[in-house]
Amino acid sequence: MPAENYDQLYQQKLTSADEAIKTLARDTKLITFGCYCGTPPRLTRAFCEAAAAEYFTGTPDVYLLRSGKEIVDQYINVEVLKRIRLLCPFLGGSVRQLADRAQEMSESHPELIIPHYLPEHFSLYVRGVLARRGKPDVHLFQVSPMDEHGYFSFGVDGSMSIPLAFAAEKLIVEVNPNMPRTFGPGVIHVSQVSTIIEHTSDLTVVPQKTESPEDEMIADFVAALVPDYACVQLGVGAVPNEVGKRLKTKNDLGVHTEVLGDTMIELIQAGNISNRHKQLDVGHSVFNVALFSNPDYYAFMDNNPTMACHPAHYVNNPHIIAQNDRMVSVNSFVEIDLFGQVASESVNWRQISGSGGQLDFVRGAFRSKEGVAVLAAHSTTKNGNISKIVPRLQNIVTTPRNDVSYVATEYGCTNLFGMSTSERAHALIELAAPQFRDELREEAKKLTIY
Repeated sequence: MPAENYDQLYQQKLTSADEAIKTLARDTKLITFGCYCGTPPRLTRAFCEAAAAEYFTGTPDVYLLRSGKEIVDQYINVEVLKRIRLLCPFLGGSVRQLADRAQEMSESHPELIIPHYLPEHFSLYVRGVLARRGKPDVHLFQVSPMDEHGYFSFGVDGSMSIPLAFAAEKLIVEVNPNMPRTFGPGVIHVSQVSTIIEHTSDLTVVPQKTESPEDEMIADFVAALVPDYACVQLGVGAVPNEVGKRLKTKNDLGVHTEVLGDTMIELIQAGNISNRHKQLDVGHSVFNVALFSNPDYYAFMDNNPTMACHPAHYVNNPHIIAQNDRMVSVNSFVEIDLFGQVASESVNWRQISGSGGQLDFVRGAFRSKEGVAVLAAHSTTKNGNISKIVPRLQNIVTTPRNDVSYVATEYGCTNLFGMSTSERAHALIELAAPQFRDELREEAKKLTIY
């Protein structure tokens, strides 16, 4: 098809956000959105306005993935939450605030539907959606401008958007000139799109984490485990950021990560990342979501042939992760007990984030040739009054003890793999803050593991 035909088809499908939402059937049952920068802000507003105005005859299920505050705030409306059922695989930040606010509003509006959390590993999330609820009636997401061949790029959101888009009955895209064009399977042709809107908006920018002396000490321990030619996954937070800063002495690193953040781009620009020694996706930095505090990094990714955005069922698949040698995974935790069980998504049984890709990457890195899976955190909470190393876990288990190997705090780093239950307890107590060690030893004796 000649290029002018693509432009003609584009114009035929181009409309306003309000009109795009009106193309949805009133009895629509399942609606999915892109994640983070892939969430379309203008379409979200139009959707929420339509829901509040009772456009839908039923109560559609709406899958809201991880999104910024400006997106999530659109849902904080009694009239919206009365008429849709929000399903969220990650209750972090603004989505958690939405759930809390909905809980408060439900006291005076009992008909309001409180958002539900979906406890799934990211590598299996879409599979769970399709198995439980079938194909989406519509997927709405943000894309880069169309190229001369008629293709839009998913940009920096491959996560769930790629498989959900290809499974959905209808696709509505929001074209944003600020969305970078990336490489990988995240492309969709204009002929496959149902409706197009255009809207210019800034991509999500996250605040920079302020590091502490404890973060720096932990990062020193963890960075020492990263050899030249390693393939790296860094989680989100101050400790992974500090680890990234310390990798500027390493050579020819590779990237296979769930979230691509600031430090990864800085390592690429500094020449520390080449992706030459990977066994899969050689020459490419593989990720499923990019999220930066520096907006210039989005521009750096545009049409950069080394940037490969893939879906979570590929990036987070432990069997895929394990195929890269020297895979190093670094993630954080909320609490670990003396048996080695790790909680990373709840506090006092209250959901504060999600399972995410932690267990996927722990298992994948552990099975990689010369791989290392590290779980790291401060030994105490901010005020120092509560130990994060506890006798028995008082939270939801994210990573089972059989999968836990390297654990790091500001007091050191130890490898639990191959240790007996008693040896684990001894090793973990040494990672605790000194003021809690005697108490932990006494509790361990009561549990007959010391």
